[in-house]
Amino acid sequence: MSRRTRTHTAKGAAPTVHIPRQRGHRHGPQVIVVVSDEPTLTARAAAATGRWVWKHRRLWAPTGLAILLLPVTGVVHLITPWAALVAAPAAAVPLAVLGWKAKGRPVRTPAEAAWLTILAALATAGFTWFSLALWAGPFMPVLMGLWSLTTLAAQVIWLISRRSTKPATAPEGTR
Repeated sequence: MSRRTRTHTAKGAAPTVHIPRQRGHRHGPQVIVVVSDEPTLTARAAAATGRWVWKHRRLWAPTGLAILLLPVTGVVHLITPWAALVAAPAAAVPLAVLGWKAKGRPVRTPAEAAWLTILAALATAGFTWFSLALWAGPFMPVLMGLWSLTTLAAQVIWLISRRSTKPATAPEGTR
């Protein structure tokens, strides 16, 4: 068996390195040749996209959750489509909470009432999509359209609400 180790690569994957035969003193210092691989344009673009997404991960939280929810719903649909019957009553919860809040105390401003109504409608649409996707499969064209609209609306509301609210800071002299 030869003392030299050569890697075998596919055609075009990396350049071939030829190690000349050692003559004379066989136990001399070993020569190691390292060939660096330049990343492809696709790898560079994927790395840049990954860094950008990681840097802005808080801004894109609703979209990330929606993208995660889509295949999870598909797997649950394949395993137990009857879970839609369990999840369907959850679609009425946001509207019930909105009605309970309106009955409990009056709304301070019309803008607050509008925000609560929009959030309740969006949550109802999300839970309705979730129930229908569990029953019929999330990749039906109608459900994909509803998923896209709900994700877009959630993302826009998320961005607007993050710009319009200031972060809470502690008063001077407190920790």
